Amino acid sequence: MHRAARTLCSVLFAFGIVVSGGSAASANVVAGNGYSASYSGESSFLGLGAGATGQLSAVFFNDGSQAWLPGVVGLLVCLPDKVTCNVASPNAAYAVNWYSTTVYATVTTLVPPGSNGFFIYNIKVPDTALPATTTTFNGDVGLITVGAVLRPQGYFQQNATPLPVRPLTIAPVSAAVSVGQSLQFTSSIAAAWTVTGGCGAITPAGLFAATATNSSSQPCAVVASSAGMTAQAAVTVFGPPASISCSSDNASLVADGASTTTVRATLKDANGNAVANAVTPAITFTNITPTLVTMFPAGSQNPTAGVASVTLTSTLVPGPAQLTATSAGLTGCNITVTTGVAGAATQTFATFLTDPVAADGVSTSVLRVDLRDAQGVRATNDSTTQVIATRVTTSSGVCAIGGIGAVVSTAIQGRVDFVVTTTSLPGTCRFTVTTNNSSITGTQATMTTQLVGAASKLAVTGTDSPKPAGSTAGLTLTVDIQDAVGRRVTGSSALVTLQLDTASCAGATPGSVYAPGGTAMTALQGRVMFQLSSFGAYPGCVVTLNSSTLTGTNTTVRFDPGGADHLTCVFLPTSIVGNGSALATATVQVRDARENPVTTGGPYSVTFVRATGSATTIVTSSVLNTSSGSVTFTVRSGATGAFGVDSYNAQITAGSQPSLPNPTTLSACSVSVTP
Repeated sequence: MHRAARTLCSVLFAFGIVVSGGSAASANVVAGNGYSASYSGESSFLGLGAGATGQLSAVFFNDGSQAWLPGVVGLLVCLPDKVTCNVASPNAAYAVNWYSTTVYATVTTLVPPGSNGFFIYNIKVPDTALPATTTTFNGDVGLITVGAVLRPQGYFQQNATPLPVRPLTIAPVSAAVSVGQSLQFTSSIAAAWTVTGGCGAITPAGLFAATATNSSSQPCAVVASSAGMTAQAAVTVFGPPASISCSSDNASLVADGASTTTVRATLKDANGNAVANAVTPAITFTNITPTLVTMFPAGSQNPTAGVASVTLTSTLVPGPAQLTATSAGLTGCNITVTTGVAGAATQTFATFLTDPVAADGVSTSVLRVDLRDAQGVRATNDSTTQVIATRVTTSSGVCAIGGIGAVVSTAIQGRVDFVVTTTSLPGTCRFTVTTNNSSITGTQATMTTQLVGAASKLAVTGTDSPKPAGSTAGLTLTVDIQDAVGRRVTGSSALVTLQLDTASCAGATPGSVYAPGGTAMTALQGRVMFQLSSFGAYPGCVVTLNSSTLTGTNTTVRFDPGGADHLTCVFLPTSIVGNGSALATATVQVRDARENPVTTGGPYSVTFVRATGSATTIVTSSVLNTSSGSVTFTVRSGATGAFGVDSYNAQITAGSQPSLPNPTTLSACSVSVTP
């Protein structure tokens, strides 16, 4: 029997109601006048997990002289002190169709004296209930209308949520959040949430609000606790940009004219945290030592998620290369990348820069020979070794260097370029490469020559589309001049022009597609290479290519949005009539850091909440999932006479994956209700 053991004070049953035990403020009020009950039994305790439903039942014997009527006698809710009854339950979140807020259940049929009465009620464990916790339902039988117990018995039943069957984990495992923004955390099992480090607060549902910036010396974490387990995520709360920090993928390069490194400039707040959502201000890179390295692109760059970058390429001159990154109002930075010479040459590497080549007696290709050290790095310190290129006998009618079969040239900074001319005879052109240094191994290189017709058309033969919007590397489009059957006419130097479609390559808020190197280029050996860039995302930018007397062509390139960063919302129409039926629709869109719509990923669970005003109501559900990166909510004007401007916010809510750095709208969207 599950009832509390206690000694009851003697009770005098009068013709009315009397008080038993305790102070006047907390004592049970006991019904007299023939009402009495004694505990008989109850159903088993439950072990339901979060979200599960179950049924509890209690049996009491009517040992009085009054019959128990439905709606008159019930199982009253009592507090854990087992004295205070007929009160709102501390476990109200578990209630499923209880008789009232203070009564679990009433008898379903008349219970005459000498009979058992049954009290049956249902519970549902809240979805947020923690595992390995016990909830107790205390009660006693009494008169519903006055709250008097028939005879205190100390009845109680319990539900114990089971131990979790999987470990506790949280997502995301780390985060960077702007002060004033929020971020939804989720856990593998129901958990209690806390924040350490003083950088923010968190709701019982795991929604973290960043309230104060922190630094590496003041670590901050979101902590989930459940069933004796804990899991935590390191959180950085950053403020507005205050300085720039420089870093490089490589601290040193070989001065070979080809080695590269990426230099990044990261916006930092006053505590040294990266400003992970910044797309402004622009950062200006300055190459202090242009004789040592070249830089691409040049000038100011808008950051993506707080980082802007450029690529440095070494020249043939060794030394300490220096680069600075500055922006108005911020503390800038500088970085040094050392360029040095390679080791002694031990091998040769040869290749034809154009292959195949037209067998037209005019076209040329360059046989490039590099002297390399044991690590395969160009030996830019070697300007004395003689390189010999010897045409293989079977190639005598196909190509030539200066009209003879072999030629000797002294390396300059570890490189020799031989110009090879074709004949009108198609075939295979092969050269053997040796040096005057027996410790340097030789090699061979082969090129194909082919008969081609007259230049007839343009063809796109290469593209590295798609590229991320805002990529500093840009997108390269390779266009060849071909004959009627598609062979490259390497002897052509025609002018090729590029045109961007205004409908498909322009209009995005961050900017249009553009060609930083120009839209007209003269072909070199029958080929041009255009560079395209864009801060805006375009799924199908149409590029048209033309050249006089040649058949033009077109192609489609793609600039993809960056990762999901935040939400925006817009109302249409922005004003409705206050007649109680006019509707307006708010479109909430997932966007990247540059405001490009992000149509992939998710779905995200979005909650739409009115921030200010009272002239409208939401008629759709206030919680909906995105589809292709967007979701719409509908509001309706209120009763006639309710006018004003209502402002709404949207935010990512529990259960959404992946999470966003800035899960709320950057600004509220508003709708006006007018007479």
